[in-house]
Amino acid sequence: MNDHIHQWGEQFPVLPMSFWELPPPPPGLFDLDETFSSEKARLAQIINKCTEEDLEFYVRKCGDILGVTSKLPKGQQDAKHILEHIFFQVVEFRKLNQEAH
Repeated sequence: MNDHIHQWGEQFPVLPMSFWELPPPPPGLFDLDETFSSEKARLAQIINKCTEEDLEFYVRKCGDILGVTSKLPKGQQDAKHILEHIFFQVVEFRKLNQEAH
């Protein structure tokens, strides 16, 4: 029986398996902090990253975090419209609170 196995190995060479190495994912592909952090933590992270020159980016990112951007039409998802939406929400909230008192 060993002769049969020995013959089989001679007829069909056994090659070592070769594995392809995958490149590492790009660093910005996924952000675990953004995925698992609370709104407050994500807002604090954005505040720490931004300067006055980043105001447009800051407002847009906050709009995304707070879910405001998704409520606006595609052509109106800039900082001005995000702030306008938040302003009107605050005004409506204040009106409701004044009527309740």
